[in-house]
Amino acid sequence: MDAGEFDINCLRGVRDAFIQKQYVRQKINERARIVQHVFRWGVSYKIVPASVYHELKTLIPIKKGEYDLPESKERQTISLADIEKTLVELSPVIRAMVKIHLAVAGRPTEICEMRIENIDRQSEDLWAVKLDHHKTDHLENVETKILYLAKSEIDTLLPFVGERTEGYIFRPIDAIRYEKERRATGAVFTKKQPSRAARDAERAKSPKQKVGECYNFSAYRNAVYRACDRAGVPRWFPYQLRHTGVTLIGLEHGVEAAQHTAGHRDIKTTLRYFHGENEIAKRVALSRNKPATVKATTEDIKPVPIAAKSKSKETVIAELLRQNQQLLEMLVQKDESTDLTDTKC
Repeated sequence: MDAGEFDINCLRGVRDAFIQKQYVRQKINERARIVQHVFRWGVSYKIVPASVYHELKTLIPIKKGEYDLPESKERQTISLADIEKTLVELSPVIRAMVKIHLAVAGRPTEICEMRIENIDRQSEDLWAVKLDHHKTDHLENVETKILYLAKSEIDTLLPFVGERTEGYIFRPIDAIRYEKERRATGAVFTKKQPSRAARDAERAKSPKQKVGECYNFSAYRNAVYRACDRAGVPRWFPYQLRHTGVTLIGLEHGVEAAQHTAGHRDIKTTLRYFHGENEIAKRVALSRNKPATVKATTEDIKPVPIAAKSKSKETVIAELLRQNQQLLEMLVQKDESTDLTDTKC
């Protein structure tokens, strides 16, 4: 079939094949958009007529509930208790990656690709790590993303930085070395025969398994999966640490602080990662059981202006969350502890 003959009925037929296989609704719509984008590219190079692309664009996405298709599962936060159990089963390198990942609420690839030469040692208690690449660096007017590390994260990094002045901070070769040292602890060694020693030396020159300079997302995820299985906790994957970190920061410092820490340009994006709405509502309810240290009046609460009615739902939610944070600061004792172990999205 010529590309110019591909019409909306052909695209609908492709989508129907996915529907019969009971693919997730969001994934079917995404693949239909990919086909549309391919033809848009073809139009830009005059490979296909523009009318073909405009016709394909008229295909209406599948709405929720249509065709009884399954829905994709939203990413959830991780129980802090599960994270602690998993950390025990991780190698020192991956354990440090998880701790820093949770603290800075970054993307998995950003943690994997942190480099020593990009560290700005501003003080003993604060380091700034510039990222060579990140998800949105191709967009215009996007500043270089920086991950700020506090004293606890600096102490976590130091053993892996050592005396080196360049290179990736977290290296698979370090994990292999730690594993060999662990296995050697308490092991009984016998003298190697000359032939065995020669074979080991030959293997060391050309190992079958090539070790990369840094971890990639798949290796990072698989290491976490294996640790979860050993710890006996439900499997979670590194990207959930970003959701958990954003939620913790949002509950402690506000959603705007979580937005800047995560590097989101729009707070609407942050709200998709923030899963602390129920926790805020629970804190407000619990605060009513205690005598208020500061009496709140109607003058202390700034209502949402009338103009907010024309704003998007996400913007209004963000404003309400900020107001709730202000109320909590007035009503809840500063020493009240935070527990997110049963927070769900």
